Amino acid sequence: MADLGFRDAAWLGGVVGSMVAVMATFVAIFLSGLDSPDVMGSVRSGIVAGLAGGVIVTTFAYYRMAESSRSGRNVEAERKQEVTKVRAILSPIEERAPRSGSGTAWTVEEQVRRDRGVLVVDLHGLDAPSAAALTERLLERRADLGRLKLVTGRGETLHVGSADPGIRPAVLQRLRVDAQKAEWQVIQKSSSVTLRPMGRAPTPKEWLGRFVVFVVPMTGAMTLAFRDLAGSGMEEQGMMFGAAAGLLMTALLSSYRDRSA
Repeated sequence: MADLGFRDAAWLGGVVGSMVAVMATFVAIFLSGLDSPDVMGSVRSGIVAGLAGGVIVTTFAYYRMAESSRSGRNVEAERKQEVTKVRAILSPIEERAPRSGSGTAWTVEEQVRRDRGVLVVDLHGLDAPSAAALTERLLERRADLGRLKLVTGRGETLHVGSADPGIRPAVLQRLRVDAQKAEWQVIQKSSSVTLRPMGRAPTPKEWLGRFVVFVVPMTGAMTLAFRDLAGSGMEEQGMMFGAAAGLLMTALLSSYRDRSA
């Protein structure tokens, strides 16, 4: 995933808030009755719900970026080091890769790279045994690795440049055995496999700090949103439900795991 800045986070909150506002407006119109809908009241409810959604998303995004900034890490330098480290770890695979007429078909310099913020290992040019050996190598060095995307191909020959159809089954078979023990979540897509760290759970101190930051904007936004959605005569019940939902959401968001390692 590409990096986000504070402006991007604000835009993200605005887009999500707009979507929530539109959906909430239509829901409120349907709930008020199609024979004589309360359009203005529904629009107001939609705006409040949209603001609530935007506040929640923006608050969470800002906190995550502020949390990263406080760590004092040089992200760009770390990423370059990570690419270099993965290339060094996988360099022995070059010797096992099938040879073409012009020499080695697979090299770490070409096949290990960063694409839109994600560290990618392209397995095109390997055969099934060397792909299995590469996966084994990654599992052995799990402590030195974070999130990775393995480009495996679809597991079938579609054209001349297609990956060896045996690569994907060989990789998945090896991951089924030890991925969970290595604390990697395996996310399969049509032509790739993403290894996502299961992450570190927050300490009680971290959880409490996040809860204190999130509780006011999230609980307040949810309380106001459900007060309007509840309609006249049910404002108090709506506020109580919104406050409870806000506290629950705050507790859940405060429990997110650090998946950077």
